Amino acid sequence: MNFTPEQRALLAAPLARDAVKKREQAGRKLSYIEGWHAIAEANRIFGFDAWTRETFDVRVVAEKPREIGQAKKPGWGVSYIAKVRVRVGEVVREGVGAGHGIDVDLGLAHESAIKEAETDA
Repeated sequence: MNFTPEQRALLAAPLARDAVKKREQAGRKLSYIEGWHAIAEANRIFGFDAWTRETFDVRVVAEKPREIGQAKKPGWGVSYIAKVRVRVGEVVREGVGAGHGIDVDLGLAHESAIKEAETDA
């Protein structure tokens, strides 16, 4: 696929300031965009049916009991890694992400962690 001049300009343009979120993690300040925003931008620039995203590997890398919050309620900590492939025409990019879920319910901890890993990838 050859990108149009308009698509190239849209890809080169800076992100809208309000789309860039910030958070602290492990003592570092991180900037990121939310997964839904990345999808909306891909749809806007390439078209709804002109790109694909495939999760081709997901693994749980940690699952252990842990205390949650100041009340130290018993719960679970779960971590996943995911590998995702994005394709636009002949251009293919792959990424790896990690996600962590903490909840009193083991299933909800898994759900949170796997979604975060896929979005991060």
